[in-house]
Amino acid sequence: MNICLLGLSGSGKTCYLYTATHVLARGVKVNGHTISATSSNRQQAIRLNNGIEQMASGIWPETSISSMAYPFDLKIDGKSVFPFTIYDYRGGMLNGLSDEDQDDVEEIFDTFEESSCIVVLVDGDTIMQALEPGLLSPTHRQNVSFAAQLKARNELNYIESLVKECNVRMSRNVPILLAITKSDIFFQEELDAGKRLLKELLPSVFSLRNDMIVGITAVTLGEDLHNEDGKLSGTLCLNTDGNVHLPILFALFQEIDEIGEDADTEEARLLIRNLFSSNKISFYRGGKVAFIV
Repeated sequence: MNICLLGLSGSGKTCYLYTATHVLARGVKVNGHTISATSSNRQQAIRLNNGIEQMASGIWPETSISSMAYPFDLKIDGKSVFPFTIYDYRGGMLNGLSDEDQDDVEEIFDTFEESSCIVVLVDGDTIMQALEPGLLSPTHRQNVSFAAQLKARNELNYIESLVKECNVRMSRNVPILLAITKSDIFFQEELDAGKRLLKELLPSVFSLRNDMIVGITAVTLGEDLHNEDGKLSGTLCLNTDGNVHLPILFALFQEIDEIGEDADTEEARLLIRNLFSSNKISFYRGGKVAFIV
């Protein structure tokens, strides 16, 4: 099972990967059981551990400059259930213009064909700037200009372009999870407006005609995190409070029925499903609100 992890520039994808994999390695408690995911490659485990240790030490990690494949084992109460791989594509590739960027985008489409889900990290600051000023609190409204709003909406349109090309190239609709990062910067009304804006700006994702499965959630790695000349300021949150585990578990849930019908796999499916409360993640299918059964 493969998961594609994508993010536009500034979305915090590298920080998210380090934090989410750390939280999943520690395990998520649900109904008296523990769901966890641990790296099955020693070198990649060291890379991930070094990354989260840097963040905990107040060092902002460097943006990924090359694409990586991270193999994991999903476990229930310490027992391996099935393997999966997260494909982490380098930052800035989606909206880059170089020949290397275009070559990497072609590689993405090849991976999409065999992926159970595409997880797209959407920068919270970009969402904030893309919103109409009247939907923002007075504190946030003063930081938005017409030029910033235009740039932000253009960046969100890269996601729409990617999905449209997917629909043209591929014979199936790959499920998509849109994860708004830096959710701690929003008031709830602003976050709700941001989710509505995504539905407006991404018509191919929420089309009534394509039967695509889509999830929207919001994640945060802590409170008031900033990159100040390579130093991480703010409060880092290394637990499930920030919902960092949900995008990866959503992705795994999409094809878990294809893994097998044994008792361990069915138990994993039921436990993961129980984590998807409506106040944490919204589901859509063919552009309409959907429910998991």
